[in-house]
Amino acid sequence: MKSPSLFRVAFLGVLCLVSLPSTAQRSGATLRTEIRGTVRDAATHQALAHVVAMIESTSSGYAGQAETDSSGKFELQGLDSTQYSVRVNFPGYYEATQTVDLTTNPMAYLTFEMRPRPGTAAPALAPGGPGSILDARLASVPEKARKEFLKARELWQQGKDPQECADHLNKAVKSDDRFADAYVLLGSVYLQQNKAAEAKSALDRAIAIDPKLPDARFTLGSLENRQKDYENAEKNLTEGLKLDDASAAGHFELAKTYWAIGRLPDAESQAQRAVALLPTMAPAHVLLGNIALRKRQNEVARAEFMEYLRLDPQGPMSGPVKEMIGKIEQASKQPEAQK
Repeated sequence: MKSPSLFRVAFLGVLCLVSLPSTAQRSGATLRTEIRGTVRDAATHQALAHVVAMIESTSSGYAGQAETDSSGKFELQGLDSTQYSVRVNFPGYYEATQTVDLTTNPMAYLTFEMRPRPGTAAPALAPGGPGSILDARLASVPEKARKEFLKARELWQQGKDPQECADHLNKAVKSDDRFADAYVLLGSVYLQQNKAAEAKSALDRAIAIDPKLPDARFTLGSLENRQKDYENAEKNLTEGLKLDDASAAGHFELAKTYWAIGRLPDAESQAQRAVALLPTMAPAHVLLGNIALRKRQNEVARAEFMEYLRLDPQGPMSGPVKEMIGKIEQASKQPEAQK
């Protein structure tokens, strides 16, 4: 019998933190070779349109290029079965590169999170996405409030002084007390500062002004998860996903809710949905690893933990993750009679 100690949950801390790239299966009748992918802004996770993806064979050089559409997606078909380097470039962002091997699988899906260069204005987000919807709402906001909000958003995206960010947002809502988006961002800033009461007040105000803002529900659900108010967290997160089912952060937050109350199948389903939407979401792999341990699936757990380290080798959970991988590997080497 396997040692029960191995299956104790090692990473409860993941609940306080905010799949592998999908591959198509081979078909005996039709074997297509293609590379598909999505490009997003690493700070905002919004899709980026008109990004050029340059595809080069590691053996023969240039193989083609593709441009992302309004949802940030690109695709190139009819490639030879070999290894490729995929490089994406966009004004105002650092170049990003990934490699794929079409000799082992004829189809590959990549996700690029492009980092904005400091001091440069980010290009317009993909039309029709959440960013454009926000920009449309901002058009109706008084100029003074809008300017304060944009200053705060820039500081927030750059990870700078949260108090300065909050100061700009308070000026924004003072100029326009029905500025729902400013209240949502203010709630996020307060949450980062561990000011729970202030965060809840700001988020409740945002929802009262506009009940259809999914980010307000997601942020409030995150706060309620921290406060172990799982009933209300589930309610708000579920409502948020009704409004925006493509939110990886929303699905992951709901996965943490279900994990906390012991609904493992639901937690696993939500975490898997999160990584399907955003494969680079490293903490979701820790949660999936913990779920696998609960299910006594050692190798699945090990694979999830290894993926976390690949995505975020110096991340806040890297130490405990490495320790658990070591325990799993040690247990696998024990004589079967001792397991």
